Amino acid sequence: MSDSQRLEVSTRVPARGQLHQLFRDQDARCGNVEEWDPRQLMSIAAHGPGCYVRADGTLVGAGLRDGAELLLAVAHCDGLDRTRVAGALLHSMRGTGECWAPTDDPALAAALVVDGWQPSTVDLQMRRQLPATAPAPLPPGFQLVELSGSSEAMLHDEAHELACDAWGVGPHLEGFLDRFVRQPAYDAELWVLGQDGDGVCGAAIGHVEQLPDALVGKVASLAVAPRARGLGLAAALLEELCGRFSSRGLLLAQLGTHEDNPSGAPSMYRHLGWTRASSRTRWQRSV
Repeated sequence: MSDSQRLEVSTRVPARGQLHQLFRDQDARCGNVEEWDPRQLMSIAAHGPGCYVRADGTLVGAGLRDGAELLLAVAHCDGLDRTRVAGALLHSMRGTGECWAPTDDPALAAALVVDGWQPSTVDLQMRRQLPATAPAPLPPGFQLVELSGSSEAMLHDEAHELACDAWGVGPHLEGFLDRFVRQPAYDAELWVLGQDGDGVCGAAIGHVEQLPDALVGKVASLAVAPRARGLGLAAALLEELCGRFSSRGLLLAQLGTHEDNPSGAPSMYRHLGWTRASSRTRWQRSV
């Protein structure tokens, strides 16, 4: 930051539009393709405590505490020492255990290292051009089951049980429903469920979302029960979902995954034609 700029660090919450613009512009500069929800940002800010940096009265940095997670945003301005602004935010926001930052932002990375943080998980956003290839056939012994009519609520419950089985632990049913069902974007036709003789054992859940740069088919969840792994079911369900996106006229599909996912999912996605669109790095304080 130039000597002519006056740095002000405070807890005074900025206007909704200013806060959203700050986070959105940082992600756009770093190539990220996600969209920040203005209402969500203001809700986090309202529950505080947060920290905000202004230079000559203009908002140039924000630190928000969302549970144990720290959210950072620093403006890209000529003459602004972004590493210094990030350092001021980190100094004022002690007590958080983790921080997500755009991977391709060296200024934030430098400030985090100086403040005693270490990078760990990398969260990838991957994209694929549509139309997809013809859906892959389901492996022998599996079939698709559609959500419809009176069976819809029952299949929501089965999908929740599948998620708990697939991930070892999962959200309570109400949390699962809030995340995947009780949303304006919910679309039963974009739930691709696979079952065997013992019930639902695979699910690819999607919805259509308007992101800053495109209208995309979002893969919200992909889960396969342990008993059905290694048979090609995940790839077949994902391809079926991409086909349904394509039938809606969509040209892009997007999903998120961790680079070090123990299931090896990123390798499968790349094999199916998915490529990295952007990424965030999870930072943790050194012990």
